[in-house]
Amino acid sequence: MANEPLVESHSGVHGDAPIEKDSETKDNHIRARAYHIWVEEGRPDGRELDHWLRAKWEVEAAPNP
Repeated sequence: MANEPLVESHSGVHGDAPIEKDSETKDNHIRARAYHIWVEEGRPDGRELDHWLRAKWEVEAAPNP
């Protein structure tokens, strides 16, 4: 356990309540939204970062269920 990396908890303090799963879920939502943006824009090349950042903003701005 001493070699395991510390993971930030929901309280903002390193501890036993990891947020890795929440982060992974959020990344999956961002990835899916970025893909839909890419498709909506006609699948252009070279816009990956624009699509990711827009999707990230949209996901983070959406109210939590």
